[in-house]
Amino acid sequence: MSQRPLRFVWQAPGTWVIGMLQPGYILFSKSAFVPCMRGLALLCCVCATVTVASGTPMTFAMQAQPPTDWSFYMNSTSTAMSYNWGCNMGRADASHSPVINSEVVLDFGGQLSNGSGALMINGVTISNAQIEAVAEEFAHGYWHCTGSGDTSSVLKLGIGTNNSYYDVSSAGGKTWVNMVAAVQSYNHSKGYDSQVVMMGANDMEPGFGSASSTIAWAQGFASVSGYLYLDYGSADGCPQYSTGNGSCNNGWNQYHEWYLSWGSPAAIVAPEIYYSSMARQWAMISLYAAQSQGGAVQMQGPMDEYDLDTSSLTPRQAWSDLWTNLNYKSSTAQNMPFSLEIHQE
Repeated sequence: MSQRPLRFVWQAPGTWVIGMLQPGYILFSKSAFVPCMRGLALLCCVCATVTVASGTPMTFAMQAQPPTDWSFYMNSTSTAMSYNWGCNMGRADASHSPVINSEVVLDFGGQLSNGSGALMINGVTISNAQIEAVAEEFAHGYWHCTGSGDTSSVLKLGIGTNNSYYDVSSAGGKTWVNMVAAVQSYNHSKGYDSQVVMMGANDMEPGFGSASSTIAWAQGFASVSGYLYLDYGSADGCPQYSTGNGSCNNGWNQYHEWYLSWGSPAAIVAPEIYYSSMARQWAMISLYAAQSQGGAVQMQGPMDEYDLDTSSLTPRQAWSDLWTNLNYKSSTAQNMPFSLEIHQE
């Protein structure tokens, strides 16, 4: 009988719930994979009024938005620059009282067909060894710059790719998780893993590739036990107001989005929320899961792109839209531990 993995999800300040998910192979610990010590930083709430689908106003306490963590489209192989970004993040987390945690994705672009590396957003190729070195130095910078006075803040660092290029396959997923494992092992040898937890990450979008190949990637990643990946993709064309496994773009549907973001035993999710419609799409995916898959999708928080496109939602707007739409329904009501924003390196 296979062991059912546990993923711990932030529910309220000082409170944890356990998500019992599909059969898998891993028991994930609270401290190792979703450390959410932000609770004390989230005690301050504001009141908000929303109108549910029936039109009846409902007043409730809205969770305060946590600080927004910077993620990056990587454009170079510079380990010095990566160290500096990690150092900045470490100093920022340590500057809070009490200290806080963060979640960051380093997006290296699509995987090459031969499994040797990735094509970054600027068209430059980076090898797997270089990706590992860049991620290791980001972890080093974070660990070093939290300082001796902060040994408890934790960075969840995702090595990111997408489903738009050649190696979107089971083999590609295995290649990616093995890189994550290699970086985690290196960090352990240096002591960085006391404050940095490595994970995979994938910008999974219907417009980038087929659902079947993307699911194969997720299954390949999950075949190596002990690691999570963060889905920071979109739900292009998915329903905004219905939950009947409705169609999305390029042959995808709500089931595919659920599986890749939460149904896979390795999956957690921080969806792209660039526009209000995207928040509604993801709220419907979570409600579909609550109604048809045994439980709502629990979100890490929104990923916005305001720094790159000022016509899109600000971090505050992305946070508010996603949180409000999720909390329309008691079956999807939740708080979120992180707020993410993508930047150019």
